[in-house]
Amino acid sequence: MATQILATADTAANSADMVVAAGAAVTIGLKSAASGALVRVQIKDDEGNYLTIDPALTDIKPVTVIASPGTYRFQRAAGAACGVFSG
Repeated sequence: MATQILATADTAANSADMVVAAGAAVTIGLKSAASGALVRVQIKDDEGNYLTIDPALTDIKPVTVIASPGTYRFQRAAGAACGVFSG
């Protein structure tokens, strides 16, 4: 079942944290992505800082699978509308 992570908009925004447990895999995708949409995938380190990991989600590459345990968030760039969901 799909779950909204970040509502569709064209403003810069960060999602709430999403925890991926050891042994789990989560599919993440863009929704309603306009041309030029960009969402960076970030992982939280042990000091509470967010580090951007590759690849980003774009209107050209709208889906990724996170299969490593950790705390993640999704950072939408301003300009092109999109949202983020997990499936």
